[in-house]
Amino acid sequence: MKKFWIIFGWIAVGIFLQFKFNVLYGIVFMENLNFHDRTYYVSIKMSPTDESLRVLQVHTMVHHSLGPDYFANVYIPEQYKVLNKEPYLGAEAVPGYKAYNMGMKRKYRDVLSTEDFIIAPMEKDMEISSTPILVDFLNLNQSLHKDDTYRLATTKQNTRLEGPEVAEATYPQQLDM
Repeated sequence: MKKFWIIFGWIAVGIFLQFKFNVLYGIVFMENLNFHDRTYYVSIKMSPTDESLRVLQVHTMVHHSLGPDYFANVYIPEQYKVLNKEPYLGAEAVPGYKAYNMGMKRKYRDVLSTEDFIIAPMEKDMEISSTPILVDFLNLNQSLHKDDTYRLATTKQNTRLEGPEVAEATYPQQLDM
């Protein structure tokens, strides 16, 4: 019986060390891991402005996230110039696209961000076929989800956005995700 209590004590110490001496943190962590799926949401809306300029409002969210470090990069086709943001050079290069970083902030169990991009075709009379806007969710270790649901197209100086109101993808929780 004494050996049982010694082993049980060491296991309890290990659990407390793992959860930083905070039992409530451990309970919430295990509850998130076992009962909630991790969902990625992308919502892109476009509002017209003067002439061929358009404002893309990109909203990204990771729902029920366990990790502290989530990042999202938006890849806009090179046929469009973004007037109010500089390209993010720290992202993985994708041929035909320029990457822009989203400022992800934690809010309770979610990590979210909203950015506005003022876009215009590179040339005034340019005809651009339907091209996807890529959104890449990642953490410090790996790419977690890539979304290419939304598409941009320009015909006769009219840029339009194609896609649903909200695109979502759900994955089961795993450690290190």
